[in-house]
Amino acid sequence: MIGRIDPHDARVFDSWYSAYRRAWLADRENAAVIPREALRGAVTADRDDVAYLLHAAWEGDRVVGTLMLELSAQNTENAEIVVTVLPDRRGRGLGSRLLAEAERVMESHGRGVAVAEVPLPRGRSRDTWPGARFALRHGFAVGLEEDSLLLDLPVDPVLLARLRPDTGGYRLRSWTGACPDDLVGSLADLYTVMQRDMPTGDMTYRPEVWDTARVRALEERRERAGTVCLVTVAEAPSGELAGFTVISLVRGEAVAGQEDTLVTSAHRGHRLGLALKVHNLERLARDFPDYPAARTWNAVGNEHMRAINLRLGFRVEERHLELQRPGGGPAA
Repeated sequence: MIGRIDPHDARVFDSWYSAYRRAWLADRENAAVIPREALRGAVTADRDDVAYLLHAAWEGDRVVGTLMLELSAQNTENAEIVVTVLPDRRGRGLGSRLLAEAERVMESHGRGVAVAEVPLPRGRSRDTWPGARFALRHGFAVGLEEDSLLLDLPVDPVLLARLRPDTGGYRLRSWTGACPDDLVGSLADLYTVMQRDMPTGDMTYRPEVWDTARVRALEERRERAGTVCLVTVAEAPSGELAGFTVISLVRGEAVAGQEDTLVTSAHRGHRLGLALKVHNLERLARDFPDYPAARTWNAVGNEHMRAINLRLGFRVEERHLELQRPGGGPAA
């Protein structure tokens, strides 16, 4: 049986999450999965930027497959979907039935393009990894490839000191938690620029617009979930923000997340990306020294940011395939 679940029902959500986690991590080393409480907070929050719909496949009282749809309020053509099936239940058509359920829900919400992500562990190919084979067989096409990279912590402080560039007239400002009131509007503008500038390959995607309210809502969700964020921005001599970087510490996740990093086009060429990351890693080592590693992601082809991460000591762990297909594609 396949049906929608209420994520506010803790018992049902826990059963759903346990199956999702087990399936998502199967046969993958050093893989990442969003912790239970962080995901619960995301899918139960009252928000106007996105809606989450969760479905489960049951055998008796056991959840053996999961489906999650993410419906953006701005990218109204797309639905991001995640289909998982427990390893001992694969090869029986359950994934196809969950995908057909996703198509039905998408149609009811007027969504015409399904977007998905498939991890590809080292040593596995699109032909040998079950998730990739399933997606390609069902009509999905690869639109973008990203690498997941891991960094052992703490980074040698001598290395960080050697890498730290002279930022000239640019000033670095940092905070933990909520953005200072005098910068929140400018930070929202940086998020909007990042949406416009980030690599999207052949994916169908409309850059989303951020404002102060959206930044504050994100901060509130993070606080409720127990996520701590270390933010550093670069302030130009003119006073405008030239770039930013974020490290997130998610409750229940042992690995720190090196998340968004951006330098706007008008201020590139001053080594600000490296300066921002070095400064934030030094803060992480000083204020949260118990984290053993940090994870980040790079779009394949973004050689500048990749070079910065490799200089800092990141190493590639997995390739991730970003895929999409029009609604009504092959279902078996």
